Amino acid sequence: MTKQSHRTGWRPAVLAAAGCLLLAPARALAGGGAYWTGFKRWWTNFLGDQDGVIVVVIVVGIISLLIITRVKGNKT
Repeated sequence: MTKQSHRTGWRPAVLAAAGCLLLAPARALAGGGAYWTGFKRWWTNFLGDQDGVIVVVIVVGIISLLIITRVKGNKT
């Protein structure tokens, strides 16, 4: 009996999601630069605000914590 990886089931779903992400910006690019200008302005205002910086720091901390604990859990 051969061992099969438990991770092979999610690969098709990940490839499909990546394909959708590659095709999704096509509509935004078709609209011209107005979409990206508004997008950039919104994020610049959000990050320029003190509350926005705190939210970004908290999100980066949570992601870092999840990555660290996931890597340590795989070493056993």
